[in-house]
Amino acid sequence: MSLLLDLGYLLGLVLGSPWLVYRLAKHGGWSHLPARFGAGLGPPLDRSIWLHGSSAGEVSLLKPLVARLEQERPDAPLVISTYTTTGLEAARKAYPRHRVVLFPIDFSIVVRRFLARFDPRLVVIVESEFWPNFLLAAKRRGVPVAVLNGKISEKSYRAYRRTGIVPGVLRGLTLIAVQSDEHAERLRRLGVPSERIHVTGNMKYDLARAPADDAARRELRERLGYSPEDVVVIGGSLHPGEHEALLAAFDGLRGAGPAALVLVPRYPADAAAIAQQAEARGHVAVAKTRVDRGDAKPPGRDGVLIVDTVGELGRLYAAADVAFVGGSLFFRGANKGGHNLMEPAILGVPVLFGPYNFSFKETVEDLLARDAGILVRDAAELERALQELVADERRRRSLGERGRRVVLDGQGATRRNFALLNRVMDDTRPSLQPQAFERTMPRASGHLDSR
Repeated sequence: MSLLLDLGYLLGLVLGSPWLVYRLAKHGGWSHLPARFGAGLGPPLDRSIWLHGSSAGEVSLLKPLVARLEQERPDAPLVISTYTTTGLEAARKAYPRHRVVLFPIDFSIVVRRFLARFDPRLVVIVESEFWPNFLLAAKRRGVPVAVLNGKISEKSYRAYRRTGIVPGVLRGLTLIAVQSDEHAERLRRLGVPSERIHVTGNMKYDLARAPADDAARRELRERLGYSPEDVVVIGGSLHPGEHEALLAAFDGLRGAGPAALVLVPRYPADAAAIAQQAEARGHVAVAKTRVDRGDAKPPGRDGVLIVDTVGELGRLYAAADVAFVGGSLFFRGANKGGHNLMEPAILGVPVLFGPYNFSFKETVEDLLARDAGILVRDAAELERALQELVADERRRRSLGERGRRVVLDGQGATRRNFALLNRVMDDTRPSLQPQAFERTMPRASGHLDSR
């Protein structure tokens, strides 16, 4: 099998080489190629725990798990791998004490080198990155592989079923802890034994921070120039087109109440263009960096605050009364859509979002099922929803409280997953015994334990 995979990869590289060269020339990445083949791995490790997250989002999901491992298994060396260069940067910042590497290119000789160097006692993969040669090599070495926060879309399911390669390696996994019954059922249809599949919930809920206290919220609002009467609308992680929709909606909010607007583009480099568009519509636009430096006063209700900084969105949600979470109003690709809805929801801030939320499908379903969020299908619906919420304080409070409860009820997946991992690490047998899990683990599908 490995030889056939290697030949297939080689053929793909030859046929796709013009495109690969173009991508590397346009976006860079030449300097990282040696690392994918095993350069700079560092000294050998003994009985490490290898945790892999494909990109920055999956890397962040590892934080509470890494903290538990540091506390309860302090003698085990930790290896953090990621596939993207942005994920590599995020991992280096988040885990400076541990070995951080790029995931190997999936040639059998390369993955064997990585496994020999790190000598893992356990490999943990977050979500859905299944590289066949890597998984086959781990199985040959007798290394248990666990998938946490697992998911498999309908599109991926159909593709895997046609090829047959990925289902074969999935059947050899030691443990798959998935987000929902829907994902579990797809894995069963691919032939994964039911006793290896556990529905434990979505670890993304565990990243949501507890609500800010009222004093901290008031202080933040005052520093941003907002009075207690102002209804602050924030647009978070906005992609092209979404800030225009919010600016247009803001024009119509003035009659609904004392509305104020904060725009947070996904990419800070877009802030200057957004400010120009706001000013073209007659609004005073002020960049947050200017406010932070003391070069300008915060615009408050009289203008639009444009956030051109990085890493502040979670904190700024606490100053808001209504939040629209971007990346969701317009189609951006079959597997792209939406950003973190839990950040404003855990703060009790009512959440609005567009129809394209592929990355947070389960969260959207949870919010809508409990009337805890508002789906807006276009700019006109966004404006109408904002007008309603700005004018109706009672509706804002009830919607926000239900959203907060959805997040709190969804928490606990990391704890459940860590308990499963402990069973794997303590078990010297080649496969898990489902009866042992049933004695120690509650079924987590449906309503999740939030304790």
